[in-house]
Amino acid sequence: MYPLETTVGVYNIDALSVSGAARDIGVSGQGKIALEDELGAGARAQGRRLSPDPQPEAGSFFRSDHFSFAKVGVPAISLESGEDLYEGGAKAGKAARDAYEDKQYHQPSDEWSAKWDLRGVAMDVGLVYQLGRDLAASRRWPEWHSDSEFKAVRDKSASARK
Repeated sequence: MYPLETTVGVYNIDALSVSGAARDIGVSGQGKIALEDELGAGARAQGRRLSPDPQPEAGSFFRSDHFSFAKVGVPAISLESGEDLYEGGAKAGKAARDAYEDKQYHQPSDEWSAKWDLRGVAMDVGLVYQLGRDLAASRRWPEWHSDSEFKAVRDKSASARK
């Protein structure tokens, strides 16, 4: 629909948790992109922190919706709600994630529930909104880090972004 060469970036937010507000926010995969650096700075501004992928061995970065953009060079990350919950800490957050993955992920019960605690989703969406708004109001083009396997393909289209 839009030229990939001039697509600024992608924030995928389909993995936000409904288990409550967390002291952290995470991403799928390992940081090799400026968008993740900016996410970390935004989290710190909220008094939160960026946590590493809790399950890097699962390869979620390469299985998530944003990957179709990343593999053609568009800076893209997939955010995940953190697990260090304000109510219950990391133990409660891990238990909530495990329960979701075991009983709800890609199941009929993976739908809306009145039991959801959406305070964390609101914090996470607010953070991503601010980052997207700041990026849209700037003249910056996020880049892949020099050690990223996606940098070379993005660099080939640099002249389109002048």
